[in-house]
Amino acid sequence: MRLYAAWTADGEPLADLIDRLALARRVDAWSWIEILHRNARTSHRDRIEVRAYPLREVLADVEAGQRGCELRRADFARLLADDAARDGRIPLPAPGIPAWVGVGPRLHHQHRQ
Repeated sequence: MRLYAAWTADGEPLADLIDRLALARRVDAWSWIEILHRNARTSHRDRIEVRAYPLREVLADVEAGQRGCELRRADFARLLADDAARDGRIPLPAPGIPAWVGVGPRLHHQHRQ
């Protein structure tokens, strides 16, 4: 599998703005998953799958304070803790979920390094 990230001409600054706002509001990775899942637009061309995320809709969710489901968040935290224990890593401190992963190029490139 190969993943490619790309933004429209005006998308990069908007995506970076969303990331700054989400991090300032302490939106976590579980909410990132749910917000992106809710807003994803998926299309297929042969074996290629394209997922697009309308950034204005993602921004609206972050501005509105949307968060991921609390029951699923707890399950996600347990999954991460179990995975860390299995690999001999130290689990994340409470609540056990990393911060917002990002939709913009700045955070995307930080995570790829």
